[in-house]
Amino acid sequence: MKYKVEWVINGEVSVEASSKEEAEQVAQQLLVATLTDSSRWPADLGALGIQGAATLAEGDLAS
Repeated sequence: MKYKVEWVINGEVSVEASSKEEAEQVAQQLLVATLTDSSRWPADLGALGIQGAATLAEGDLAS
């Protein structure tokens, strides 16, 4: 069966930037780099909590 898993990440990270837009871009780049390198996760993003919950994908029946 196929399951859909939804994740919630709660945290914050401080970045050096000269504007709000640059700070958001730096954070986005950090997120992408971190999620593609499991040795950096979750410390680089300052993750405080991670939750996951699985539900059946639409159309699949539990047995």
